[in-house]
Amino acid sequence: MVERDLDLKAAAAVIGVGSTTLQLHLAGEHVRSDSARKYENWLAERETSNIFVLAQPSHDVEPEEATEDLPPPPARPRLVVDVFSGCGGLSLGFDLLGDGAHFRTILALDIQPKPIATLNRNAALLGRGDYPVGQTTDLTQFMNEAEFLAFYLQHVGGALNNSAIHTRLFGLRNGAFPEFLDAVADADRLFLDELRAIRSMPAWREELEALDQRALDQTSVIGFHEKLALPRPSRKVAGLPRLLWGEASSDPGEARPKKWKPDTTFLEVAQWEWDEEARTLAAKQEAEGEGQLIVSPRRVGGFVRFLNTESMRSVRKSWMVWHARRLQLRSELFADESFAEAVRTLYTETAQVSVLVGGPPCQGFSRIGRGKIRSLRDARVHVHGNAEAGDSRNLLFQQYVMVLGALRPDVFVFENVQHFESVVKVDGGEFQATDILAEAIANVSDGEANYEVASDILDASRFGIPQTRLRYFMVGVLARPGAASASMEALGCLALRRDREAPMALALAGLPAPAVVGGEIKGGDAMASLAMIDDSVLGDHPFVQWIRRPRPGATTAPAAVDAHASRAARADDAAFFSLMGPGKRWMDYRADAAPTIGELANLIDALLALPVSIYEVLASTQRKGLLLPDRDALKALRNRVDGALSLRLLLEHTGEKLGESHHLLGGNYMDKREGNHGDWVARMDASRPAKTMVSHMGKDTYAYIHPYAPRTISVREAARIQSFPDWFSFGSAALTDAFRMVGNAVPPMLSHAIAGKVAHVLSRREADRGAGRLKA
Repeated sequence: MVERDLDLKAAAAVIGVGSTTLQLHLAGEHVRSDSARKYENWLAERETSNIFVLAQPSHDVEPEEATEDLPPPPARPRLVVDVFSGCGGLSLGFDLLGDGAHFRTILALDIQPKPIATLNRNAALLGRGDYPVGQTTDLTQFMNEAEFLAFYLQHVGGALNNSAIHTRLFGLRNGAFPEFLDAVADADRLFLDELRAIRSMPAWREELEALDQRALDQTSVIGFHEKLALPRPSRKVAGLPRLLWGEASSDPGEARPKKWKPDTTFLEVAQWEWDEEARTLAAKQEAEGEGQLIVSPRRVGGFVRFLNTESMRSVRKSWMVWHARRLQLRSELFADESFAEAVRTLYTETAQVSVLVGGPPCQGFSRIGRGKIRSLRDARVHVHGNAEAGDSRNLLFQQYVMVLGALRPDVFVFENVQHFESVVKVDGGEFQATDILAEAIANVSDGEANYEVASDILDASRFGIPQTRLRYFMVGVLARPGAASASMEALGCLALRRDREAPMALALAGLPAPAVVGGEIKGGDAMASLAMIDDSVLGDHPFVQWIRRPRPGATTAPAAVDAHASRAARADDAAFFSLMGPGKRWMDYRADAAPTIGELANLIDALLALPVSIYEVLASTQRKGLLLPDRDALKALRNRVDGALSLRLLLEHTGEKLGESHHLLGGNYMDKREGNHGDWVARMDASRPAKTMVSHMGKDTYAYIHPYAPRTISVREAARIQSFPDWFSFGSAALTDAFRMVGNAVPPMLSHAIAGKVAHVLSRREADRGAGRLKA
């Protein structure tokens, strides 16, 4: 801007973005991708316009002549663990390498049960058996590396049907682990006994009846119970949700658990956790909302008052003792150095993981400090219920580092949003989130080995995937004596083969019209309905070969797919969709620079400036039917004459044809501009890669209007754009949940390309280890 002699406001006007947006971009903050692209085009002096395109233009890159051959597969597939897995897009690319000969995802973890259910369904299709690969688990529950390793070994023994692993695990330190499981189960049973006793009292029934039952359905109230693993209030027999260490190792029979007095320290931690969640909930009752949200604070306030009843104070006391006892039992076992050493030895001798994939949400980097990072692996027990933990999202980052330190794989793959590279401002200073991550990983070193890392922003559209999706990837390779340069190997894992661009049309080809959710058609019926594929129109593009590949163990691609379901569009929206051109957002139909709009505005302003007496004279002399509007009508007309007039005319036109006003003409919809949901309603362009699939599709898909039909895209179309093969099944997943998990996923076709590079690294290491050149 200095070189071009422009101030911030003038530069923003030339670029076509708001001055605030430009200021945020220059400060390294996140801005919408369309705004960032305008800035980049301006810097490069490329021809551009205010018309938004849904994808970057073709890179015009010739694909390499041949794909790199895969190394020979190992005797047994290498084990992969996927954390923050969602429905498993990142690990699926590894599982499909060589039709499953190279890698096997042995454990996948996510806090949401619905993506895990989809992951497990597809793991079964891959021939993984009935034992669930995915586990619904909150990673913040784990105290330290020893606890995670014990959890992993208990799981992997079942997943591999290897009873020897369980036998050895249960025999460590003279049976300490099964004794621990039984003690935890006793604590759970005692808590439930006390909870049921409280619920059987008349006071409970009276106080529960006084509570507005709709308060229990508020998101924040549900979250309160989920955070504390507390059964929600009801008259029914209470049962605990799925918990870490929630099953005994033996049948308790009729024996009643004994009471105990927990350690004061853990009791204080439990009290802090309850009170902190209660304070957070109490703050929600002060919130303000519109429409249906007006009643939400009132309902939350009713539940906050319910927390202070005599019955709930009894529940709080019982919960605190139960939670403290669980913390104490876990601390006594997993902080024990001899048990930690024994469980690590068992891990390295039985089921060592080769690759860790995943990436925690990045928000938590905003408050985490370097001192905390350095202390992560020094602490034997990591108790989260204290003020030092701060933002709970920080714990996800800490736990990722903890899992990496526990498993110590040869390679890890970390994925996050593109803006993960942005500068984070905190406490008057700033730092790179990537630097904090690299420093944390460096602290995983055991003195003999350390991770060398490489990172890059990868755009899925450059690798034959029909989607412009830019994401941050970091690969780490464990450096060991005698191995090749780990830093060069890490770089090589991200040096992927470029492929010719795949237009979105390839993801739509061969699919019939979808089942439409709405009216008499229920979401579950639409999602389960099978859509037949017309292979004759698909062509031979590498992307098509990928999505139509048979699943491992099958000889042909599926003839039909599930989840080809879309949301029913309102009649007025469908009519407006039909008027939109490919690649156009609704705000592209604004005409802010049109001189006619300015002239009309000036004319109305001039009329409004006339004296009232002139209006009276004109009214008495005008012919019937040609009366000048009164001042109020003129003012209302003037408010509609702005840059959105052209868009307003289109919406009015569709409304008039249907006999009612278009709903987008109401509320504040017309106020949306650049950087303010300007692409909320957008039609896709089949000739280009699609825009990024995002989790917001779970709420609405107005930003993903089909390029030909007057509707939004289906779940299956979104899944194809994300490169999920057609055999990938969504089963009983709801439409909203399926859209959300697809939007959150890593394109399997992209992770497959990374998996091929990782396979070469591991193959060389195994050869060196066999030849005695590499220390184990």
